[in-house]
Amino acid sequence: MLPRIASLQNVKIKNLVKLRQRAERDRHKLMLIDGERALRLALQNNFPIEGIFYHEQTAHCALLDDARLKKIPMQPVSAGVFEKISYGNTTDPFVGLAPQPVFSLNTLPHQTNPLYLIAEGLEKPGNLGAILRSADAAGVTGLVLCNSHTDIYNPNVIRASLGAFFTVPLAQAGSDTAVQWLKDHGVQILSASPEAVRLYSQIDLTVPTAIAVGAEHAGLSAPWLAETLVKIPMNGQVDSLNVAQSASVLIFEAMRQRISKT
Repeated sequence: MLPRIASLQNVKIKNLVKLRQRAERDRHKLMLIDGERALRLALQNNFPIEGIFYHEQTAHCALLDDARLKKIPMQPVSAGVFEKISYGNTTDPFVGLAPQPVFSLNTLPHQTNPLYLIAEGLEKPGNLGAILRSADAAGVTGLVLCNSHTDIYNPNVIRASLGAFFTVPLAQAGSDTAVQWLKDHGVQILSASPEAVRLYSQIDLTVPTAIAVGAEHAGLSAPWLAETLVKIPMNGQVDSLNVAQSASVLIFEAMRQRISKT
């Protein structure tokens, strides 16, 4: 355990605070992990962590034991310092520091019957976090982010995902590249669009499948719209769902079909 830090002028603390800004995260290729739940899942999934900063009055807990076994530096800090480095008015006494992973299609798991989720053009960290939670719950093989406008290493993404950032295999790719990769691997591609004729529930989702969703205002781009289109029926006056809600509906239908088939 490292000596307690009580000064706001400490270089480590100053650098940690700067990482709340995207430019600093990108410059140093680092990310922040707020909270015990996310850090616990990161450790359970062998995500590399460079250090854990925690409130000096934190009681003994399993997270610190796990970090000690993995030889992760643990840095106690004073109440004033923790207030400075933490996000908002939190009572969760942990902040982790980790390198930004590189996500590519080549790192996605290869299964005999995969279910991939494609999210194109996401703009809000909260939507990405919610999609990650649903992807974890539905047991998707991987989430592919195409042409994303949000910073996937934003601490808000990790918080909104409740730690699913560390449980769901991720990849980033251009849409053309992702479409070709899926075809090369024999995966059927279904693209959610309000212009579709077929309902999502009318498609066999028990075979290798990728389901693509786009941001509400723009929808999916041409490479995805050239594939099989499916729609979620809308019986009200609103013509679309939030992208995270749409993704949940579609992947849970795939999970339902796959469970029913077994």
